[in-house]
Amino acid sequence: MSIHLEQEVADYSERRMKLATAITDYADWLDRQHGIDAERTLRLADTASTLRQDKLVVAFVAEFSRGKTELINALFFADHGQRLLPSDAGRTTMCPTELYSNTDESPCLCLLPIETRRRSESLAHLKRMPIEWCRVSLDPDDPRQMQESLKKLTETKAMAAVDAVEMGLWNGDDPSERHQLRADGTVDVPAWRYATVNYPHPLLQAGLTILDTPGLNALGAEPELTLSVIPNAHAVMYLLAMDTGVTRSDLEVWQKHVHRHANYHVAVLNKVDMLWDELKSDSEVQATIERQIEETARVLKLPRSRVFAVSAQKALVAKIRGDTELRVRSGIESLEYLLAHQVIPARRDMLYHAVNREVNVLLDESRADMVARIKRSSDDLIQLTQLSGKNRELVEQARATLQLEKDSYDAT
Repeated sequence: MSIHLEQEVADYSERRMKLATAITDYADWLDRQHGIDAERTLRLADTASTLRQDKLVVAFVAEFSRGKTELINALFFADHGQRLLPSDAGRTTMCPTELYSNTDESPCLCLLPIETRRRSESLAHLKRMPIEWCRVSLDPDDPRQMQESLKKLTETKAMAAVDAVEMGLWNGDDPSERHQLRADGTVDVPAWRYATVNYPHPLLQAGLTILDTPGLNALGAEPELTLSVIPNAHAVMYLLAMDTGVTRSDLEVWQKHVHRHANYHVAVLNKVDMLWDELKSDSEVQATIERQIEETARVLKLPRSRVFAVSAQKALVAKIRGDTELRVRSGIESLEYLLAHQVIPARRDMLYHAVNREVNVLLDESRADMVARIKRSSDDLIQLTQLSGKNRELVEQARATLQLEKDSYDAT
């Protein structure tokens, strides 16, 4: 894990908490000064709560077998000394998986059975129904136990083809899927519809949420569920194969579901090590990589600075072994820098602008109210001063009158 990335996420979290505390203090000050109406109380409480609960959501999206899960392992979980999330050859993540940290609950893996697709409840509703989920406890101090437990994310099950069609998990009219039908009339489908992983990792504890999606053209994908998370993500890492670049299906998914909906999108050409060739000079290899990057940027209509060439597998190996040279060559550091110095600041600015719009209205109202109160106090002070002057004149007149009366009395 990059120290810079960890520091930026921690700094973002600390600033959010300080700003939330300042807003709460402001509400208390308003109440002490002259009371605060219910509407203002609610608005300030909602703003402070939004700050405290805000999550930086980064989604990893791609077609089948692009290395999304391996990249997540390399970016965030290399400190385990092994792969935390299952990432073998072929399809791995069979259901959308949300990784986060909630200190109010013990570390666990929660799995929503695929059969819930027959029901009408939304995923958001099902998330509030713990009884519907299969829960597996996780031991953060035992990486192997976690590794074995998280392999459940790759599980499939045999299902009657007619049921798979009903749930939108298999399309017998698609030539690319027909071969999956067995002689007994069953097909393999994902065992789980959605998964959440509550894990006390420093980045997750600081407010980062990671979304690992199944391959969008794989049997394990649930398109409507997978694609619904993209608009809610603050950044999307869209993975492509280095050797093929942007395929027709890659471009279709990008144009329909990523480019128009993501707040901040990045293209990642993974498996750059496939181009490493000992029979070519470093300059020749780099020229090939640059051509692929330029072509990808052109096709996806992205700035060159938003396209990266990496080897997630080599990056993970380099971090585990402490191989600095391989880590640099893997290209992972450029992606970590982007997350730390562009994605996080972009989200921070977006959140702060939203908070400013809400709080500045209240501050302007408070400022106008204080100006009016100061003016009233100044007017009252002037009146009191004037009254004080008049009182002194009356006292002098009374004293003179008393003196005259005294002199008259003495004369008698």
